[in-house]
Amino acid sequence: MANVKGNKISSKFVFVRDSYGEDVLQEVLMSMPPEDQAALKTVLETGWYPFELYHRLLLAVCEIAAGGDESVYNAIGRSSAEFAFAKAYKPFLSTNPVDLVNKKMIPMHSLRNDPARMEVVSEREGHCVIKIIEPRSTLAICKVMRAFVVRSFELMAGKL
Repeated sequence: MANVKGNKISSKFVFVRDSYGEDVLQEVLMSMPPEDQAALKTVLETGWYPFELYHRLLLAVCEIAAGGDESVYNAIGRSSAEFAFAKAYKPFLSTNPVDLVNKKMIPMHSLRNDPARMEVVSEREGHCVIKIIEPRSTLAICKVMRAFVVRSFELMAGKL
């Protein structure tokens, strides 16, 4: 069973609170099954949580906060990158996009997911293709991750 770090979950709380307000965050949480509500009552930044719980939270945010508008996944990913790099991942800041991917994004992926495997499968001047092998993902999580990576490059002052 795959797991994610609590900071991936708490950054989604920050996103909903900042974008929609505390009342909407509470609506999102109350829309989830009772066992999810209990698990999300106290989220520790460094704790491990089931991947499926994370996925269900994203779906609830999309449905309840965004009214089913899947473009919210892009906003969530961008916000999550800003949250991560302003706090725990500030030491990963770099101005070299190649270093970002090879030396920082891959280790950061391992810090936030278990199991975790990510690799660069193609690289050329100013471009690369990143393949996330583990954890196996869902379309919603892939959309969030893509936006997270793009915003990470922007924060690193990389050229997209």
